[in-house]
Amino acid sequence: MTNIEPYVEVVGPSSDENSVIVINAPRLFDGNGNFYENGASVWIEGSVIKAIYDDGSPDPGPGAQVMEFEDSCILPGLMDSHVHLMYGTAGRMSGPRSYDDVNDMDSDALMLLRTVRNGYRHALRSGVTTMRDAGARNRITFDLKEGISAGLFRGFPNLHACGRSITITGGHFHFCHEEADGVEECRKAVRKLVKEGADFIKIMGSGGGTYVTDNRRPSFDVEELKAIVNETHRHGKSCTVHCIATKSIENALDAGVDCIEHYEFVEFDYKRRLDPRIGERMIEQNVYLSPTIQTGYRKLEQMRMLAEERPLTQAEIDQMAFYEWKQEGQVYITGKLYEMGATKFLMGTDAIAEFGDYGIGLKLMVDGGLSNEAALFAATRNTAEALGIMENAGTLEVGKDADITVVDGNPMNDIEDVQKVAQVIKSGFPLPMDGLGLFPHGPGGAVVKGRPLPKNPVVIKNR
Repeated sequence: MTNIEPYVEVVGPSSDENSVIVINAPRLFDGNGNFYENGASVWIEGSVIKAIYDDGSPDPGPGAQVMEFEDSCILPGLMDSHVHLMYGTAGRMSGPRSYDDVNDMDSDALMLLRTVRNGYRHALRSGVTTMRDAGARNRITFDLKEGISAGLFRGFPNLHACGRSITITGGHFHFCHEEADGVEECRKAVRKLVKEGADFIKIMGSGGGTYVTDNRRPSFDVEELKAIVNETHRHGKSCTVHCIATKSIENALDAGVDCIEHYEFVEFDYKRRLDPRIGERMIEQNVYLSPTIQTGYRKLEQMRMLAEERPLTQAEIDQMAFYEWKQEGQVYITGKLYEMGATKFLMGTDAIAEFGDYGIGLKLMVDGGLSNEAALFAATRNTAEALGIMENAGTLEVGKDADITVVDGNPMNDIEDVQKVAQVIKSGFPLPMDGLGLFPHGPGGAVVKGRPLPKNPVVIKNR
């Protein structure tokens, strides 16, 4: 790494508060394909990276806040390409706080409050400084964005929100309330969302975890998808599509989408077969690939632990077989696409049970065959490119926003070290890492207290 001129010679905003912060660690991955393991320093002034040095860092002088990490690696702030901030309620497709329970019982206001907790948990536990919310009910994420822009929170991750995902009548996530049928309704849905502040457009291209849907079948036809994609691009925004069914992937490619979520290649017989022809098209069309590779992993883990404690019921055996099918397919298909030459993978968690459970997804990518570097690209520069924010984020470079994640260990040797988050810097602000206790994980269901029963009730009878 070539030493850069001292920070004072770099033009950029400054701040009197903590005017200079220096982060020192033995290792640094810059997101541009460079890895240094003989010492590195990142200098921050205000909210901007002002200098990056190798082991030849000068003395920052008096007044600087120096943060020393003895056996750690400095990374660009990690990114999550696929979250649903209104969930994180310990359940998803089953359990006491499933989709159905949360949607039926929780108000938009409660969901909005939960998005704040979930965002901070993701930052403090997993080092995520940028996230893309891929669908929430009504105006929940638009309201969250307004709260962020109003300066109500400090150190909260950058948020890119689609607002409501567009789906067919009765389709996956229909409860978010953006149903559209036919070309004209699809076009109008995009315009409405852009008007409300959507950063990108999310399409539900097939059924999914919503019970009334069939994930083996595509939802929109190609003409409807083209209407959404063309209108999205006309507004200068990108478009991503949820695809479980094989045919929905093909439809999305025909429509010219920018990103494909899940790409599970589920066929009508519930077999999962990677169609090489479609795989080649995904690569040739330069589409971003967001596998959400860890959905189902924790549930499978729980089922396996339960099987060690006692014999499973037939229903539990069937459930474990489903999660094994799901997890094996996700890892296999992503690994095969990488083997075929795909590189534009994104790290996304989806509607996970607990926010902050992020690093396991990178491990599963590596288990599937990706190199450690490719997995780190998925968590940094690839997602920044997909979100159109490379000018300010995704890599460690002078002049970019000071979004930095420090992890203990060496993730280039062991990708699981990404889970050992030591410090997070958001826009030059070091998050208080002991603050996680302020945002406890839990199902997040409101407790309504009934009128208490009277103590020692007595019946007085007239004699």
